[in-house]
Amino acid sequence: MSLEDVANEDLAVKLTNSAGPPDLVYTGDVGITDPACTATVSTKCKAAGKGVCTKDLIFVWAVGGQDCPHTSATYTFVSGAATILPGATKVKAEGQLVLRKTDTAVAGCIGVWNLTAPPNTPIACACSIEISDAGQTKAKAQ
Repeated sequence: MSLEDVANEDLAVKLTNSAGPPDLVYTGDVGITDPACTATVSTKCKAAGKGVCTKDLIFVWAVGGQDCPHTSATYTFVSGAATILPGATKVKAEGQLVLRKTDTAVAGCIGVWNLTAPPNTPIACACSIEISDAGQTKAKAQ
């Protein structure tokens, strides 16, 4: 297994759309400060002065302050969810495996959008989701 950068509190997650409304526009990568994200961050283990992310990253996007990082002019976002588990097999922080750059959500992000105009037809969406930036480049994990 290759060494990858350990993800800290400054990580960024990229969502690459593979299904859904035809006019989706990506607004940019998200971090653990996104209201949709729940992260486990070590209070004892640091990388580049920031807490190391462990255990998992859980994203639950829903209408009302936790909108998807995609937008559409013809569809309204309803909901979506994804979980990224650690790819590390040996390196732990506070007893939990660490997350690393390039770790991905096994099932990706699965969600739903509704057509804005009647008949408001729902359409499923899917994205691959991966840690695109670990937030630091010094600490590595296998």
